[in-house]
Amino acid sequence: MTAAVVTLVVIVALGAVVLAVGLLLRRRRPPEEAPAARTGDIPVPRLPADLTARDGGLVLLQISSAFCTHCRDTRSVLGDVAAELPGLVHRDVDLAARPELVRLLGVARTPTTLLVDGRGRELLRVDGVPRRAALVTAIAPHLGRSTGDG
Repeated sequence: MTAAVVTLVVIVALGAVVLAVGLLLRRRRPPEEAPAARTGDIPVPRLPADLTARDGGLVLLQISSAFCTHCRDTRSVLGDVAAELPGLVHRDVDLAARPELVRLLGVARTPTTLLVDGRGRELLRVDGVPRRAALVTAIAPHLGRSTGDG
């Protein structure tokens, strides 16, 4: 055999070994926990109680970060909407103080706004700065059933 053929056989054999080891390790590793679903599937025990409304109302939960350039605008919009709509509370959480929320809530960017009912279920999610009118329209159907019974 020529040197080129031997080299090719060695490369193919090493590739096969690496592939086999990778597949074996992948099979032995436990599956990763899936991030929380985008709408309504955050289990109550997993969402910290301080992020839900104590009276069973709705919370506009703003997920922010110190380096977020649009978080100030989002804070203003959410504060105005919460002041306008009875039974709605605005909470702003900095990811630096609560890094576990990235994985728990599946947050990919800041600002992210969640509408959470009194039982801790996610009813609505908005990435980026929400448009005020669109946000009010999206929240309206949830205002009458904020305890999470329906």
